[in-house]
Amino acid sequence: MEKLKWIAFVLVFLILGCAGIRTGEKMALFDDTARAYLRAIRWGDYGAANAFKKLQSPDDKIADTGDLDQVRVTAYNVKETILSEDKSSILRIVDFQYYRITNVTVKNLIDRQAWEYDEETNRWYLTSGLPDFK
Repeated sequence: MEKLKWIAFVLVFLILGCAGIRTGEKMALFDDTARAYLRAIRWGDYGAANAFKKLQSPDDKIADTGDLDQVRVTAYNVKETILSEDKSSILRIVDFQYYRITNVTVKNLIDRQAWEYDEETNRWYLTSGLPDFK
């Protein structure tokens, strides 16, 4: 009987350990995705940044980046990252410093990025829009 309890304990430990590893992989994937997204924003590649958005239907098109080619990001700082309980969605608050080529006044923007994990594609998608650089 003692051996059966020990086996049950080990099985529960292994199951919980595997779930923890999966969660760790998901969060590592988010870190890589968010870093690539911020790098695209930082270097002004708004087409690449827009590719992180999840299209809601096959008829959806990637939004026009408009006059974002006039925006230069000088710095960004991740202020806060808030995970949902099941770790399938994340709200990330980022402070951008930027200027427009036509006006060299540096401005600040607080961007609230909503991210969602898709189990089918094993990818994180941005569900909010690109930063609203005014």
